[in-house]
Amino acid sequence: MQGNIAIKGTRNGLLLTLEPETPFSELLNALSDRLAEAPGFFRGASLALDTSRRMLRVSERIQLEDLLAHYHMSVTPLEQIAPMQRNGEPQAVPTNDTASPITATSSETSQVQHDLRETGDTLLIRRTIRSGQAIHHPSNIVILGDVNPGAEVVAGGDIIIWGVLRGMVHAGYPDDESACVCSLQLAPVQLRIAHMLSRPPEGAGVQPNPEVATIRNGRIVVETWVNGRPHRK
Repeated sequence: MQGNIAIKGTRNGLLLTLEPETPFSELLNALSDRLAEAPGFFRGASLALDTSRRMLRVSERIQLEDLLAHYHMSVTPLEQIAPMQRNGEPQAVPTNDTASPITATSSETSQVQHDLRETGDTLLIRRTIRSGQAIHHPSNIVILGDVNPGAEVVAGGDIIIWGVLRGMVHAGYPDDESACVCSLQLAPVQLRIAHMLSRPPEGAGVQPNPEVATIRNGRIVVETWVNGRPHRK
């Protein structure tokens, strides 16, 4: 079972790679067994998570961090995250992140399935997405409600939120740079479009106007959403 995970030493600490096809519960058990074999070696170490083959959902990352906490270990991201800036000076960096295959449902979202309606390829959700819930869909997603901190929304196309965005969103998964993220109030913990990743700087306030995030000239640009017409390449 431990063959489903790989822990390698690097110049900056330990690197953890997870097998993409194995259920997360099995991977977590395998990691627990590996750590228990040499607790003294792992105690206090810094562990970077390689997400090039598998991206963790919010609940999975919480379980991983809980396990590592027993050994006083911390998780550090492989990718750099650049602050998201407005007024024509955006910052974003390419990452090597890819996600596991997108599905329209997950065990965490079973309680919201009666609120999900598809219009063509677009998924319409008529409620707030709460902490711990994850919505994955291969096309566009429209949410009539908020996306709270700790919630996750991943779409193959655009993400439009008729409410406040405070969680994590990934539009244009995995590599559609024409995708956009629109929200009445944009204050995400983390925002991704295609292979690019950004987040607001610490202490940044929520803008009072609707905003749209797009990729332009290799960067994530955040602008006021005028007349419901986001910029297109």
